[in-house]
Order: sequence, then structure tokens, then C-alpha cells
Amino acid sequence: LGIFALSITSPKIASGGSWFRLYSSEADGLSTNRLINSVMGYSGPTLLVVQDKSSQGLFGAFTSHPWEKESGEFYGNSDCFLYRLCGDPMGVYRPKGTGTTNYMYCNPESRSKGYDELAHGLGFGGTSDRPRLYIDEVLDECVALEEDLTFENGPLLSGSPSGQDRHQQKGRFDVEAMEIWAVGGDEVIENALNARYEKRLEDIKRIKKAMKGAKGQYLEDLQSGLTGNKMFAHRDQMRGQAEGKCAEDDDDSDEEEN
Repeated sequence: LGIFALSITSPKIASGGSWFRLYSSEADGLSTNRLINSVMGYSGPTLLVVQDKSSQGLFGAFTSHPWEKESGEFYGNSDCFLYRLCGDPMGVYRPKGTGTTNYMYCNPESRSKGYDELAHGLGFGGTSDRPRLYIDEVLDECVALEEDLTFENGPLLSGSPSGQDRHQQKGRFDVEAMEIWAVGGDEVIENALNARYEKRLEDIKRIKKAMKGAKGQYLEDLQSGLTGNKMFAHRDQMRGQAEGKCAEDDDDSDEEEN
């Protein structure tokens, strides 16, 4: 009933055809990185479903915008919304239209090696250091807040504040399960899956090119003797230090004999 009610909130969800599961924690393992990998390059509408371990509540987000890049900045469009399925009442939180457009966010730590000091993971709404709905990369600091400047206010987690523990009252939750579904109709899904496939081929080519370049540079250094010099410089330095130490010991021995 909840999924049916949610489907009629957006034509792109209720456009007919089968849904296609891009990621499931049950089948693929509970991992934010695997979730991100499943959607990166996918060009069609997607529905994220999250289950909270404490209340077993279901909530998540919908976006029609392609997951086109990893970035420390938000992107997306006004088709994006947040929702809560389990809870009384069910909630759908659309963009406020006030000018703030922090719709969707995908920033794995590997993109910046952690130096950007931003939230690392998947997010919707809020800010880049504290998204409103935030799936932390290591699943330690997941957050589902009741308000932000982009989407309408309302709870995502189930249960009243009085019935929640301190952990939940701060909007934090532990993930029991996650899924992300491709929606929008058979043709849309097929085209979006092809786009993801092409993106992955491009990534493989780029990695191979980088490896080839690194290998070529290594061979060039080897031919010029630069690599050998680098490899043995430290050894020669240590050998010099050892010989110097031996000379000092010999001098000390001579002084004792005298």
C-alpha cells in the first residue's frame, strides 16, 4: 500500500513497466560504496529505499536526475523529493521552491582523499557538511533530519520524538537494509542501463590509459638510469652511514689501545 501510494505522487514512478533493482543490501551486501557504484552513470529516475534498524521504518528519496558525477557539490532538479512510508502519517516532502537547490549529493571519500572536510557518502537536502538525508560512506553517522532549506519539513524516521532514544532524537539512525530501484518504464530503464554500461567502459579505458602512462614512465626512467639511481640511492646512503659508524668504532678501539 505504501509503495502504491508513493507511486502516484510522481508520473515518472507511475509510468508503467517493471522496476529494476540496481542495488540491494540483502543481495549485494550492506555498503554505501556498492550502492554508489550501482547508480553512478545511470541516467534514469531512481528510488532509494532505506530501512531503519531501530523502528524498522521505511523512508528515502526519489530523483529523476542522472547520477552523473561524484562531487562535493549538490546537483539534480526539482523532481527530487524525500518520503516516509512507515509512520503515521505517510509523508512526501517536495522542494520548497525558495531558491535553495541542494537536491542530491554523491561524494565518496576517494574523490578527495578526505581532504575536502565534507560529508562523505550519499545525501539529499541540507548542506554539503550535513545533508538532511545522509547515508554515511561507512554507515557510522547516517542522519535523517526533519527540516532543511530545500525540502518541505517533516519527519523521515518513524516514531514520535518522545518515543525515540537520544540517538534518534538527533536524527541519527542505523541502517537495517537499503535498496535502490530504477523506475520510469521499460524503455527508460533500458536506455539508462546502457548509459551506465558506457560510463563503466569509459572508466575502464581511463584507468588502463593511466596505468599505461605510469608503466611507460617507469620504463623510460629505467632506460635512462633514473629508476636505478632512485632504487639504490637509499641503499648507498645506508651503506655510507654504516661505514662511517665502523670507522668511528675503529678510532675508539685505537684510542683505548694507546
